[in-house]
Amino acid sequence: MNDKPMKGKTVIVTGANRGLGREMTRQLAAMGAKVIMACRSVERAYQVKSELMQENNTAQLQVMALDLANHQSITAFAESFMKEHKTCDVLLNNAGVQTPDRQLTKDGIELTFAINVLGPQILTQKLLPSLQAVLSARIVNVASDYAGGLDLDDINFERRTYNSNAAYKQSKQANRMLTREWARRLKDEKISVNSMTPDLVAATDLFRHQPALVKLLLRFIGLFAGASIEQGADTAVWLASAPEMAENSGGYYRKRGQKDCHFEDPQAEKALWQKCEELSG
Repeated sequence: MNDKPMKGKTVIVTGANRGLGREMTRQLAAMGAKVIMACRSVERAYQVKSELMQENNTAQLQVMALDLANHQSITAFAESFMKEHKTCDVLLNNAGVQTPDRQLTKDGIELTFAINVLGPQILTQKLLPSLQAVLSARIVNVASDYAGGLDLDDINFERRTYNSNAAYKQSKQANRMLTREWARRLKDEKISVNSMTPDLVAATDLFRHQPALVKLLLRFIGLFAGASIEQGADTAVWLASAPEMAENSGGYYRKRGQKDCHFEDPQAEKALWQKCEELSG
């Protein structure tokens, strides 16, 4: 049995310095992958790299700066990565936020949508040549069951009253929809694209901006209906590494099983893609 099934493969994990991303990085490095830790906080990423190296001194980890809310940063990351590495076997779009107040990026995009949806969309497009350069590449998007309410005419909550839960839910709906559109567009290439839900992982930093009482409630619910960080990361790592998933594309997964997605609508998915094109300029 091969105890290093990812040996020789290069994997990018966004948001690798916290929570699920940190755990995905740990597991993939243990499988032999070279993991690029793509993070906004480089200082924090180096700290996590040091911690993971103490646990596994053969881990191949590289920190690279990436701010998904900044289009210039995404472009710089992609250019730097492709210059140094040429190929990418797996892109794991994990980074995500839920912000308490409405904020716009310098590109004029609501911050939650910018980081959770538009940033990964641009990053995937920029990195496409490095994914096309390998025999069987994979894209894994971290989505959620906590999804819905996407309004293409009001992405920035200019008409609606801003609500952090609504902003997060529409971003997670978009993740699932764009996954299927990517799968359609790449169906003739050796690149699989899937999304997954980690379930409720109350121990992550995603909820760090929530009021103390809400965080306490989430942790309580998590004891009975949630998942640990290790469990939350498992399906994404499986999608990134399992041989049997190499040719499966366009699915939405939970606990290594495919789920039906009631947002499935090819025309709506194309419209969302076009909206992202407009927002990214």
